[in-house]
Amino acid sequence: MPAGNDMIRIEKITSELFPTLYSGFLHDDDPLSDEQDWRNVFDYAWDTGEGHCGYAMLDDDELVGMMGMVFSERQIAGTCQKFCNLHTWWVREDYRGHSLLLLRPVLQLRDYTVTHFTPCDRIRAVTKRIGFEELDLQLKILLPVRLSSRGGKDCEIWDDPERIRRQLPEDQERILQDHLPYRCGHLLVSEGGEQCYLLYAYVVRHRLAYCHIHYVSNRELFLRHERTVRAALHRRHRAWFTAVDQRLFPDVKFHASVRSWTPSHALFKSSEVTPEHIDHLYSDVTFLRLTVLPDMSYELSQMARRLWSRERSQAAST
Repeated sequence: MPAGNDMIRIEKITSELFPTLYSGFLHDDDPLSDEQDWRNVFDYAWDTGEGHCGYAMLDDDELVGMMGMVFSERQIAGTCQKFCNLHTWWVREDYRGHSLLLLRPVLQLRDYTVTHFTPCDRIRAVTKRIGFEELDLQLKILLPVRLSSRGGKDCEIWDDPERIRRQLPEDQERILQDHLPYRCGHLLVSEGGEQCYLLYAYVVRHRLAYCHIHYVSNRELFLRHERTVRAALHRRHRAWFTAVDQRLFPDVKFHASVRSWTPSHALFKSSEVTPEHIDHLYSDVTFLRLTVLPDMSYELSQMARRLWSRERSQAAST
């Protein structure tokens, strides 16, 4: 039976508490994430100044609830902004009456952009009452295309993280370095004196595996060579498609692409940062290669076949 409030304590999550988190809940939360994956999420290497990565609810020494938090600092429009990504907010069913104890530390955060990309309906309802807003998760689905003389000229693409790291400015090098422990992919597109660093995840959550590009350092260069990027990702992973976030490219019409319907379950709260500057870096979506798509395997496979057929017809007529 749940104890009274005086028996329940909220404790900051540090690396020493991870074994309790893993044995108490995380070990069977996600069949595609192993113990090391979860340890990397709750014991990240960069210094945030916060000294913890979330809060655990304990009854005596038994884990009965938790909320993960990923703290980071980002350069947004030339200004340093602090972010906190909420994830893995769980409370054991017989302790649900104490859930709001985990919310109190969130309310005390100051000068942070707070995100939650994977909330359940109950959490969405609670957090929207305290000022969180919905964040559009619509994706643009980019299908593999045939390269022609119009795409890929004078462009090099590298995929070796160490080689890429040596070419990056300090802020982008830090992003790459911070994400090395996770199963992310890295590309560098180089054209003349310009370059574009891309960070992506190969997502295998549904039958149709795909690559989700989470970060683009040079939008203009990426748009000039996005077909070449698609081809490179398809060759490397045999991915069915590449996805980019609609909110990051709202006015771009990509060749051989469709816009997906995705439930707007994500949430954010910020007084400084607008949605077009919020990506999935330093979050559970990137760290665990989560999908924001519903399982639309059949629909997407049919779309892919129609578009690929159209591509072949156009290529044959030229």
